[in-house]
Amino acid sequence: MQNFVRQFHYINEQHFPLIQGIGVGLGSTHYDWDARQRKEQLIVLQVTLSGQGYIQIGGKTVPLTQNKAFFAKIPGNYRYFGEDWHFLFIEFSGSMMQWLDTPVAVVELSEAFIERLRRFILDLKMQEVTVTQNAKAAFTLFLDIKEEVQKESQQKTAAIEAVKKYIDEHYFEDIGLEFLSEKYELSKYKLIRQFEAAYNSPPIHYLKEVRILHSLSLLWEEETVETVARKVGFSTGNYFSKVFKKEMSISPSEYKNRKTHYY
Repeated sequence: MQNFVRQFHYINEQHFPLIQGIGVGLGSTHYDWDARQRKEQLIVLQVTLSGQGYIQIGGKTVPLTQNKAFFAKIPGNYRYFGEDWHFLFIEFSGSMMQWLDTPVAVVELSEAFIERLRRFILDLKMQEVTVTQNAKAAFTLFLDIKEEVQKESQQKTAAIEAVKKYIDEHYFEDIGLEFLSEKYELSKYKLIRQFEAAYNSPPIHYLKEVRILHSLSLLWEEETVETVARKVGFSTGNYFSKVFKKEMSISPSEYKNRKTHYY
């Protein structure tokens, strides 16, 4: 798709929800938008067609690779930028903010939905549209985007719940980030980000916590530290002791010896 921008202006907008702008763009060394400094009241959907951009939310910078999109209000507490970045965008009027679930969401859209957005933009590129036609199209498209974003979020939740369940049931096995990424068909970055958002902990740290939790009763059952380490999935007793002390503030041996104070 060739680059273009089209804005829609009406003498009497009647406070309708409207599409205010559409287009296809290409990043450059000067393409850098700080949403905190923008004065317009808008909602923007921007979808990566090829290349890669970035969105900075708080202290995190998230890559926007092919099929990734952000759906966000303007002004907002984020910044987006990129050089080798080909994207399409749709801007909605600020009157639709009441229906926005979160100030900024980063999602991966399906190829079919992106193709639908592409056709929608091309249809509007040269077409004359009345304010009522625009309002109808805006409201329908906005709801469809919301549904797509929610669907993708629900799929994430199901996948992340499955990852947690697997860790809970197989904590004693040799589990790593690459294994979980391949098993659940999520990139390592997505897996970490989504798991941390759901459970306030990266998956491998959660795995360590589960292993330490299961080790507590074993240590009080006269098991050696080395044996307990192997039973809960640690490769060596030394590594187990290091993780245990970091999590519990005492060594496994010290914890084991506490039993004498209770019996």
